[in-house]
Amino acid sequence: MEFYDRTKEELVRVMPARDCCRIAELSALVKTDGTIEVSEGSLSLVLADSNAAVARKIVALLREVGGSDVEVTVRKGRTLRRGNTYLVRIPKEADAVSLLERLGIWGDGGIESGIPRSVVRQRCCKRSYVRGAFLGAGYVSEPGRGYHLEIAVDDRPYGEAIAKLLQEFDIHPRIIERRDHSVVYLKDSDDVVELLRVMEATGALLDLENTRIVRSIRNNVNRLVNAENANVAKSVEASCRQIQDIELITEAMGLSRLPETLASIARARLDNPEASLSELGEMVHPPIGKSGVNHRMRRLARIAQRIRDRGEPGCR
Repeated sequence: MEFYDRTKEELVRVMPARDCCRIAELSALVKTDGTIEVSEGSLSLVLADSNAAVARKIVALLREVGGSDVEVTVRKGRTLRRGNTYLVRIPKEADAVSLLERLGIWGDGGIESGIPRSVVRQRCCKRSYVRGAFLGAGYVSEPGRGYHLEIAVDDRPYGEAIAKLLQEFDIHPRIIERRDHSVVYLKDSDDVVELLRVMEATGALLDLENTRIVRSIRNNVNRLVNAENANVAKSVEASCRQIQDIELITEAMGLSRLPETLASIARARLDNPEASLSELGEMVHPPIGKSGVNHRMRRLARIAQRIRDRGEPGCR
C-alpha cells in the first residue's frame, strides 16, 4: 500500500469524539465529494468517492449527525485503470436540505461559498474540517520522491478559504490552477509534517519523519565524502606542485645549497609524495608542526619562482 493510501486509511479511523467536530469533518467531505442532484423536481444529495474506506466513514458520520436514510451504491469503473466509485446518497429532499443547513452549506441564498464559520469556531473543529477536506480531495506523495501534499477543489474562493484555515496552524500553502481545479499545495517538508499532525495522521507523520532523517543522514554523508574528496584532490595538487618546485631547485642549484631546514623538508617531500604536511613535519629533526612545514614549502616555492623568472638552466 502506497503512503497516500496508508495515510487515508489512518485518517478514516480517526473518528471525532465531539458532535461539533463530526459536523465540521462531514461539512468538508460534502463540500469536496458532494453533488446536489435534481430529478423530477426533487432534490437529493450524493457523495462520490473512489476510496471505499472514505465512503464508509461518510456513512458513519451521516448516521451520527443526521439520522437520515442513506443509500450506498457502487459504480463500476469502465476500464481496468479506473476503479469503482462509491456513491452515498441521501434521497429525500427534506433530509438533504436539513443536513446541508446543519453543515453550514445551505443558507437563505442557496449554497454558501467558502468554509462555513459556524462549523469551524473551535480549534478542534478546524482540525476535523482539514481532515475532511483532505479525505475528500487530498493527495500526498511518497516521501522518498520528495514532499508534496495537495487538496484540489472546484473553485478558487474555496481553495483560498482552505489555505487561510491552514495558515491558522502556521502552515504555509500555495494555490495554483490546474485544468478546472484550484489546488492548495504544500512543498515544504515541515509544512507537510505539521498538516499530518493537525489531521492526527500519527503513523504517516512518523513514516515521513523517518524518511527525512534517513535523507538527512545520507545528505550529510555525501557532503562529508565530497568534502574529503575535495581535500584529497587539493592535497595531491599541492604535493605535485611542491615536488615540481623541489625538482627545479635540485636541477638548477642542488638541495645542498639550501639551508638544512629547507633541504630536509624538500628531501622528505621527494621521498614521500603522498604524505600530508603534518606527516612531513614528523619526518624532520627536530619535528615541526603543520604550519612550520607550510611556511618552509612557501619559501621553497619562492626560490623556485625566482629560478623560473631568471630562466636558469633546468627551469622548465
